Formats: sequence, structure tokens, C-alpha cells
Amino acid sequence: MAVTRAVLASASILFCFPALLQAESKGPVAQWLFNETSGAVAHDSISGADDAILGVFKRVNGVSGNGLRFDGESTAIIRGYKGVPQTTGGITVDAWVAVNTYPWNWVPMVENRREEQAGYFFGIDCFGHVGLKVAVKGQWWSLVSKAELPLKKWAHIAGTYDPAKGMQIYIDGTSAGEFDLQGVLSPAEREDLVIGRARDPILPAQWIHPKIPIRYSFDGILDEIRIYDRSLSADEIAAAYAVVHAPKADVLPWPVLPSGPPGVGKFGAFYTTLKYDDMWDEPRRAALNSDVVVRFDQAPIRMVFWQGTNYGGDWVTENNKWYTDEFLETGGKVDCPGGEDCEPMSDKQNRYSRVRILESTDARAVVHWRYGLCEVVNYTCANPDQNTGWTDWADEYFTIYPDGVAVRKQVLWTSNFKNWHEFQETIVINGPGTRPEDNIQPDALTVGNMKGETATYSWVNGPPPKKMEKPSDPNIQVVNLKSNWKPFQIVSPMNSSMSLYTGEVTYSMFEWWNHWPVAQVRSSGISAVAPDRPSHSSLSHIYWEPYAQTENAMTKILLHGLTTQSAAHLVPLAKSWLSAPAMEISGTGFQGQGYDQTQRAFVILRQDGSVIPRLQVSLPASSDSPLMHPAFVIKNWGDAEPKLLVNGKPVARGSVFRYGFVPTLDGSDLVVWLQIQSEKPTSLEFRAGK
Repeated sequence: MAVTRAVLASASILFCFPALLQAESKGPVAQWLFNETSGAVAHDSISGADDAILGVFKRVNGVSGNGLRFDGESTAIIRGYKGVPQTTGGITVDAWVAVNTYPWNWVPMVENRREEQAGYFFGIDCFGHVGLKVAVKGQWWSLVSKAELPLKKWAHIAGTYDPAKGMQIYIDGTSAGEFDLQGVLSPAEREDLVIGRARDPILPAQWIHPKIPIRYSFDGILDEIRIYDRSLSADEIAAAYAVVHAPKADVLPWPVLPSGPPGVGKFGAFYTTLKYDDMWDEPRRAALNSDVVVRFDQAPIRMVFWQGTNYGGDWVTENNKWYTDEFLETGGKVDCPGGEDCEPMSDKQNRYSRVRILESTDARAVVHWRYGLCEVVNYTCANPDQNTGWTDWADEYFTIYPDGVAVRKQVLWTSNFKNWHEFQETIVINGPGTRPEDNIQPDALTVGNMKGETATYSWVNGPPPKKMEKPSDPNIQVVNLKSNWKPFQIVSPMNSSMSLYTGEVTYSMFEWWNHWPVAQVRSSGISAVAPDRPSHSSLSHIYWEPYAQTENAMTKILLHGLTTQSAAHLVPLAKSWLSAPAMEISGTGFQGQGYDQTQRAFVILRQDGSVIPRLQVSLPASSDSPLMHPAFVIKNWGDAEPKLLVNGKPVARGSVFRYGFVPTLDGSDLVVWLQIQSEKPTSLEFRAGK
């Protein structure tokens, strides 16, 4: 069924039903069965009232007939205070619920209260506990179950208050807690009745930062809510549970982080629309084909630029483990006003974040990601320049080759280099239904240097010390996911260092938060307590020298990707990038422009377009300067099909010799990628084909 949105100008629609003021009845005084098939109302079959449904919702299968799917953000049912059932002699609230994710803090299934001074509250907390809260004798009393509700499955919950006996909570017809209390329930006069949404903004229960109260709703399905003006007995509660035969299996799906078709596919970057979950997808205001997926024809891996992770360039392994090297970040309350963390993670609506494909050929793909470094509260970006008004922005360029290796060129635009900026954080993204331990090996990180020395850091006995002392001059890292293909990073060893990410509150072996990805909650730090939502875990930071810097821009480059090799075996790849062999060329009208680390490519300019292209390239490769899948960019080559000879032998176009043409304003560049490795001098000859 279609997702529906409803908007109400005022939550206090007034209903007046004299029948509700009559003497108490043995039956319910309000009952919502949610069997409507259309419209933004929920019908109370006792009073006859049609109560407004606010926000995003969906009508789905219930325990009997239909149920109402709440979105976790905006959905609510509100009845104006004049139509609220009177329950001064005692109360029972019962309902069928299927919890999709646990709420950020307490969320009511039904509440009618004035702060914590009058009325009652019946709902669920951030761990899935069921709670009943009542105002009696001038105090606010709480009873909370020890048991937790399951995710995705139907459960029957009930809360009762008897002025002579006290409070009881039931889950699936069985007592889940009781508290002895006597006294008359204080009514919340002139207060609306609210179903399924926090009445007022509240701080998330597991917040880390910033201290911003938020409003949210129940995330799941509600069905058959009833309110009684008396306390039902244990037998009556058990009978109410037994009469309904709810499905035992999951009634809500586990969403999967979308990464396009699995397995190998045609290499290249492709615009697409990645669907996640209809309750999340529907309210978003993004055009079709706003996402980008890079596929590989020699490995079942992908690189994904998806709006759910703010288009961050995520590596996805053969078994759908997700990894990212994070993004640029500006921190501090002065530089990042109000929100403490200015980064694309805080841009919940992607107001400043966009991705586009610059190149996609058989030889390589180039993807550009541009974003503003904003905070989560007011979408204000960091470090506004007093003269120009410009704030901190970033341009990132991912040059991706068929071997699953990419150069990440990060350009930070800022007027303030004095204070803190971050360029890399080792982040594993955990899909719904998985904990960090499901995705990360306990020996989570292996670190290496250019000498081939390595050290592995383990979380088996708790987080390791923050300082990573071994090996010296670390510049290679492998993230040990539970997959065959593992993320790696290589940086310049000049003044490089690494540190572990530890010290924050966590309910896992690793650091664990769920304010990102996907979540729309206004927070940049919430500890995850369960694998109900997409989440992320940070393991380390890598620090290294800038590649270039101007008055208002700093550029850093990082080689990263997915590999099946160990950290020690990545040294030749690191050498081929950091100390590529010097290039010597001959051929009429060609000029060598050296090796460009930002592209992982040798660059050559063709100056004379009137001569048939014929280019010879000598590369004195060695063990210190090896060739490892070299790439060539021959500017202004034209549109002639190239022929290749390697050490005098012709190589046909195919998996070893790949090329593509990139149109420019003045002509066409030729991009070549070769699947060859060598530690010996190598000669290449490029000819125009006939």
C-alpha cells in the first residue's frame, strides 16, 4: 500500500462526546482498530470520532485487518482534550505492536499527561522495555518491564492501574512487572491525548553530543489500541492476548543497505536510484538517478555514492560489508557554531552534498563529490569568512581503476587553518540487523610501513591503547572485515601517524553509533544499543602531510580500495604510487608531464595534432619504483584508436589493455590502464590504429 502523508494545521481538533462522561463501562472507552483503507484519520469505534493522523504513515496488514505503520519521525495521532476519555477510577491501555526500531527515548503508545504532574503515559523506551507511568498523590510513578520487546514481530502489551492495588505491565498476556501503589489517578485536564509520538522534543537517551532535544515517533506497526476506565484483571489481559492469533514470523522486513546488483558487472560508474525502505525513501526530496554505483568486472565489489550516507564514497565487499574513509570535518564550538561537528554526516537532508560522474570509460571512472561542512541543528556551515561570506566547503575526486584501487583527492576550502580539521576516519557501516562484531574481526586493524613491517591491533581484551606505537612511520592500513575483500589505505609516509578511536560509551566490542547513516535525528552522537538501525563504528584515524596548500585551500591524497592481500604485500602498490619510475618519452609532438599522484597516472601532452600519433615511453622500473597496474593520460590524443606494444610485443585491447576517450573543449584525451606489473625497465609504444 502507498505511504501517506498528512498535515494538520492544529493538533487540537476538539471533539465533544457526552457518552464518554457516563458511568464507567466494562468495555473500552476508546478503541482504534485501524481498519480504514484511506484518509488521514483513525476511527475510534467507541466514540465514533475520526482522529487525525499526522505525518508519514502507511496502512499495512495488522493482527486483524489493517494496522498503522508509523515512520519513527513524524507519525502521530492526536485527539483534542475535550474528547479525551475520562479514566479517574483506574485505567488499562493495551495494544498490539510490531517494533521496527527502538525509539530514541521514551515514546508513548498512548499518553494523556501534563508534564510529570498529572495523567498517565504508556509506552516503550530505547531498549524496548514497556513502561507505565501515572500521577498519583502528587507524584509521578513509573513501572518498567525488565523484558524487552522483540524487533519486527508482533507483541501484545498492556498496562493497568488499580487505585486500590497499583500498577501492572503485561507482555503477551503474561505479567512483566508490578508495583504496589494506592491512590486516585490525577487527571490531566485540558491536555490532548497523543498516540505514537513524543509530545515534546526530548534529549535522546543515549546522546553524546550535542545537547539538542528532538521530536520523534514510534517506528513500527500499531494495531487494536484500547483504553479502559478500569483496571483489567490478569485473566482478562490473558484472554485479550489469546483471542488474537498473530503471525509468529517477522512482519517487518530487515532493510538492506543498497549497493546495486551483486557480483561482477561491466566496469564503470553509473547513475542510479538506490531504494532502501519505503518509509525512509518516500519523504525524501531527491531526483531520480541521484546516486552513483561503480561496478567492477574482475571482482564482486562495488563503490557506492548513496544519499543515505551523504554520497560519501563507500566501499562494499563481496558479502555486503560497507566501509568508508569518512570525509572532511571541522570541529569545535567556535568554528562549528551550535552543533560541534561540521561535516556531511550532519547534513541530514543533503542540502549541501552532491555527486557527479566526471569520467566513465573502460580504463577508469572519476567521481566528484562536493559538500558543505555544516552542523546538525541549523545547517550552518563552519568558519564563515568575514569578508566574503564563504564557509568551509570540500571537493573530493575519486579516480577509480578496474583493480579496485582509487585515489581520493580531498580539497578543503577554508579561511581558518589554525584550528581543527579532520581528513580521515576509519569507519565501518553496519547494516540493519548486524552488530559491529558481525562485520569486523576482533583483530580489527593491521598497520604497516614501507619496510614491510606490520602490527595487528586487537579488541579481544578491550580497546587497545589509543596510541599506535608499532610499526614506526605507519602509512599502510588494512581493515579486517569479515569478508574476503578488505578495505585498505595508503598515505605518504612523511610525518605519518595513526591513532585508535576509543573512549566513548558503547554497547559493543567496538565504538558504535546510530545517528548516522540514514537517521534523520538532529544529533551527531548517539550510542547504539541494538542492531535495529543502520549504524557505524570508528576504529582509527590516519594523519599525514598535505599534498598542496594555498591561502584558502588544502589538498590531501589517499590511495584506498579493497584488496585480498595483506598489509605487507601492499608495499609494492604503495611504492608504485609514492615513487613511480621516472618517465622518458620520444615521439614527434609529445611532451611528458610526469607522474600525477592525484590520478595515479603518467601524464603526457600531445602538442602537434597534425602528426599521426606515435609515442614511445620508457619506464625504468625497479624494486624501489615498480610498475603496478600503471595508467596513462595522453592529453589531446584525438579520436584515433590506439595500438599498444609492451617491450616490443603487441597487446590486444582486453583485460590487460584498457582505454577510453574523454572529450574536452579542445579535443579528446586518451586514458589507458594496463594490468601489468614489473620491477624491470619496461618500454611501451602507442600508435594510432588503422
